[in-house]
Amino acid sequence: MMIPTQQSRRIMPTLLVIGALFFIVREPAKAAAFATGALDALLKVAEAFAAFASHLG
Repeated sequence: MMIPTQQSRRIMPTLLVIGALFFIVREPAKAAAFATGALDALLKVAEAFAAFASHLG
């Protein structure tokens, strides 16, 4: 009986990283705009959590 490996869990993140690198190399301006927008969205979410936490008590 063979023990299943963790390799199947590594396939999807690996494919996502390869796709992201391909996108960055092929379309650097679009990749930069996407990264800026994603960072802005993360900062807004963090700001919303901070505001929520400050009003708790």
